Amino acid sequence: MGEQAPLLPGLARNGHAFTLFHSEILFMTDMPVTSMYLVSEGAVLVFSADGTKLLRWVGPQQILGIHDALISGTWQGVGVAHGRTKVIGFGLDKLHAAIGKIPAAHKALLQDLLAT
Repeated sequence: MGEQAPLLPGLARNGHAFTLFHSEILFMTDMPVTSMYLVSEGAVLVFSADGTKLLRWVGPQQILGIHDALISGTWQGVGVAHGRTKVIGFGLDKLHAAIGKIPAAHKALLQDLLAT
């Protein structure tokens, strides 16, 4: 019997919701960003690579992953579910397509914002 691909990456790109349990890791530093996530319930805590500093708290109706995808293409921290957490994953293809259609001045502004 052949090897099966992991279920989560496919779901994360197709707008499907999935549940994370407390302390479950969503992503780790330097992993490629393949999806962005909308937190619908609970929270994702983003820690520094060494785990000593809380960088961001991402709660309901907040999006996670756009910044990391645009500045480097890799996650800049470790994402850990805080309590029972539901997220909806979306592929980056629509984000990149939308950015490709914006005027040059807007792209320049976006690049300036990402550089800070």
